[in-house]
Amino acid sequence: MARARVVVFGYGPLALASLDTLERRGVTPVAVVVPGNRSGPDVDLVVAHARSRTWTLLAQPPRTRLAPFLDLVRQLQPDLFVVWSYSMLLPPELIALARLGAVNVHGGLLPDYRGGHVMNWAIINGERETGVTLAYLDEGIDTGPVIAELRFPIDRSDDAATVRDKLKAAGQSLLETQWPAIEAGLAPSVPQDESRARYYRMRTADDGRIDWSASNTAIDNLVRALVAPWPGAFCSLGDTKIVVRRSRPLDADGQGAAPGTVTRGDEGAVHVATGSGLLQLLSVEIEGRPVRGADLRRAGLVAGARLAGTP
Repeated sequence: MARARVVVFGYGPLALASLDTLERRGVTPVAVVVPGNRSGPDVDLVVAHARSRTWTLLAQPPRTRLAPFLDLVRQLQPDLFVVWSYSMLLPPELIALARLGAVNVHGGLLPDYRGGHVMNWAIINGERETGVTLAYLDEGIDTGPVIAELRFPIDRSDDAATVRDKLKAAGQSLLETQWPAIEAGLAPSVPQDESRARYYRMRTADDGRIDWSASNTAIDNLVRALVAPWPGAFCSLGDTKIVVRRSRPLDADGQGAAPGTVTRGDEGAVHVATGSGLLQLLSVEIEGRPVRGADLRRAGLVAGARLAGTP
């Protein structure tokens, strides 16, 4: 059987994971496409990888300038598109160019977690497990029929960085296992249960604002979901922005302290009252600089200080 002609869409480490997986399967992409609405190291990573192998490299333009791009893709005579970690929608006229369709490696469970940044949302929502779903693309956002999924636990010790590592491994395993059926046009195609569908929007940096009236567990989930290189969960002390990089819920209660009140602040620990329980701040950045020890006191993180959302 002739090998499928594959075009890969993606940027960043997860896009490289898809390319590595396909290469292990003996697939040489006829082109790699990066999103035209992104720039920076994650795009540069994929560009460098494609150029090192002399693969055809394309950038998807805005819808208003799509026609020349469609012509270029059409000339490639693609059988399949593979999409993993991509920031643009593939319009129907683009998907239609792939004879066997477009396969998306989605970093969440469908249909429960459709949309953007769903890995982070799952941690924020306190989910005990998440996973990767392999699905075909259609005109909607993560609404296409499912090929397969692979689930894995989210442990209390996990954060976004460790969950992304699990997600990468699961996605590669799923793509590699299902590839023979996908390439042969024989992969499952199971419609999603629309009654379970939930859509999550793309997060913004402002979504990291801490609501101290929430429980200590909920706030810790937010912190874990936004560890570096994500922008972080944050609050303010007066006009000073504080980013909480690591935290830990404590069994002790706030003994009546208002949410956001520092109940202990010394070189050993900073404890903050929440809507339910105390939260220990283990690692913080103040005005972009890591702060610990005696500097915490000098920054004002002392008993009685009140933390709030940044205006």
